Amino acid sequence: MTTDSTVDNLGVPVPDLWKGAHRDDRTRPRSRQRLLGPSSIGLCRRRAAYEVHGTWPTDLADNMHAAILGTWLHEGILRILREQYGAWTELELTDGVILGHADAYWAPGHLRQAADQRTTQGLPPGDLGVVEDVKTKSTRALDVVVRQGPSQAEWFQVHLYAHLLRTGGLKDHPGLPTGEPLPVDVVRLRYVGREYGQVVVHQRPYDEDVTKQALAWAEDVLTSPEPEAMPRDLDGPGLSIICDNCPFRTACWKLDQLSDDRAPQTILAEDTTAVTEALRAYADAAEVESAAKRRKAKARKILDAADAGTYGAFKLSWSGGRPRPPEPDPEAMIRILEGLGIDIPMRSGGRTSRTISVSRVPETG
Repeated sequence: MTTDSTVDNLGVPVPDLWKGAHRDDRTRPRSRQRLLGPSSIGLCRRRAAYEVHGTWPTDLADNMHAAILGTWLHEGILRILREQYGAWTELELTDGVILGHADAYWAPGHLRQAADQRTTQGLPPGDLGVVEDVKTKSTRALDVVVRQGPSQAEWFQVHLYAHLLRTGGLKDHPGLPTGEPLPVDVVRLRYVGREYGQVVVHQRPYDEDVTKQALAWAEDVLTSPEPEAMPRDLDGPGLSIICDNCPFRTACWKLDQLSDDRAPQTILAEDTTAVTEALRAYADAAEVESAAKRRKAKARKILDAADAGTYGAFKLSWSGGRPRPPEPDPEAMIRILEGLGIDIPMRSGGRTSRTISVSRVPETG
């Protein structure tokens, strides 16, 4: 029995929901596993290597409320798929090296009839086997999925679940045959918005080539001698939300060794060659950005009088344009105070922000 409760003015203890939720989350099997999980494959090789080598996390955050809410929502979604649509859920899959838990699986008709008598409403037609992964997302993250589609890592994950099912990786299951290949013809990703419940679904036929790419990625990590031998595949804290929430970010980016409020990415400037490469990347990006801004500005002017609506593959909508309410005029205030002979209140100006200038050195003949 935990004692982290607060007492209100009535003297009645109030259990701390989030402290308990974080304790519960850290005791989940997925939080403790040391085999490589499909959800880690395709994200960042160094992060995956920390997991494989059993590195103790350096950053166990106590503010992962959104992630825990997603876990609770996830459990409810799987219950609906199981009880109302006949899915087998939370299937433990492993080949002894990779360990994962497929969210939902619909067996082909002949296996389904032999294994289960639950409702057939919403099941895949004919003899198709379908494996599904469910992901809860913030509205902003869901918008990225709508605009760009699933990431490579997400396709890797659901294809690996299919691969493990197809190669007899199902373990200790009461209804389906274990240790035997199970058919999977379609892989599906279902995204559910945490704020408003929007649902976005992507599915495709199972692709052996995608599985081979995912297994090659995993093999690279599994054969690494140590985590530091693996590259950082993401941009780092402040630039990647995955890095911001990584349990190994301090170890990976040496955050405990930073000084002078410098960015974590400064550790990548190891020598003059690295600095030169960063300058080249900055100059190249600045030139592309400048050209893109000019094109965008011209297109914006052209569209200024266009009505909202759908034009081919694009949807145009407008927002704003309403009158703003009056706001204080600092310059007028200063003039009034000076006219009254009153000293103008001042505060520390701090430091100006550092600006960078990168230009190409002219080539000499």
